[in-house]
Amino acid sequence: MAAMDTTSTEKVKHRRIYETLCQKILQGDYQSGERIPTENDLAAQFAASRPTVARALARLQKEGYIERRPGSGTYVRYVDKTQRTLSFGLLIPGLGETEIFEPICGHMAHKAEEGGFRLIWSGSMSENAEDRRRHIEHLAQRYVREKLDGVFFAPLEFASEKDTINMRIVGLFDEAGISVVLMDRDVASFPSRSKYDLVAVDNVRIGYMMTEHLIEHGCTSLRFVAKPYSAPTVDLRITGFMEALRKARLKPGLNGANAVNIGDLEDGAFLRGLLHGEKPVGIVCANDTTAARLIHHLSEMGYNIPGQIRVVGIDDVKYAKYLRVPLTTYRQPLKDIAAVAIDMMLSRVANPKGPSRTVYLDGEMVIRRSCGCS
Repeated sequence: MAAMDTTSTEKVKHRRIYETLCQKILQGDYQSGERIPTENDLAAQFAASRPTVARALARLQKEGYIERRPGSGTYVRYVDKTQRTLSFGLLIPGLGETEIFEPICGHMAHKAEEGGFRLIWSGSMSENAEDRRRHIEHLAQRYVREKLDGVFFAPLEFASEKDTINMRIVGLFDEAGISVVLMDRDVASFPSRSKYDLVAVDNVRIGYMMTEHLIEHGCTSLRFVAKPYSAPTVDLRITGFMEALRKARLKPGLNGANAVNIGDLEDGAFLRGLLHGEKPVGIVCANDTTAARLIHHLSEMGYNIPGQIRVVGIDDVKYAKYLRVPLTTYRQPLKDIAAVAIDMMLSRVANPKGPSRTVYLDGEMVIRRSCGCS
């Protein structure tokens, strides 16, 4: 156990050394051509081992920030943009609807204040799909005019033309030489993968975990429920759902049992179609917003949750535990998502032609009453 703790501590120190030196270079605290402290000095400064310092310096060298001259030392080689404040934009179409983005943006704003760069926080609060589309395209054009260094973009969802619109937006940024880091979801539909950096959770694994949890607690008739034109993250969650059914040898049945159901939760016929089959029926919702609406409507219809219907969501939004039946869900690591997104952007600005990166972070399942567990 002690060895595992030591390894974990060194990983944290490695990241802190890397981020600190990266920010100092980007801010101009270390100028181009300037020699930075030795490995011994850095090891003392960060209370870290020399191998940990060496790993951080190797990463900085690989990303083009520094060069190491044998017999002389380590020098800053990063030149571009060190003489001015870096400016990044947040383009979050679902900021007013998808509650996970509000705390993520808050954490990113705090990181911007610490790192000395400018962060323009903007998103669309409109529930109207056409108004939202116009707003985010207007913001994208504004970011191009203002010549931002990079944009954190959560691609548009819940619109029939979302894929075309998202590709048009990233195309604008490409033409302007603006770096892009995708948040939560890709601009390409699953199973394709775009060329842009992406930070998210492992949605296939989450879909599998939530489905397996319901199966383990007595559900043999399951549904996956989502809204039309959902983001590619939902397709990934569906993949996990189907794999859990396959592993449990649960075959698709009649009336949508053990299957994916895409529809409008305000439609009574759609709701009733979810409830056929052996009880308890287990429902994996694409997210907590869908789960909250489903719990509300099913309770109004007189169904007992979790006696007859068991529901799980994904995200752990702030109201999940306050629903009339507290919701079992998957909590996303919002602070870590923010930190990794900033790290990815700084690396991308420093090395625009480097290979794209995908980082999947782990959260945790939160057990409440909606799944039938005590």
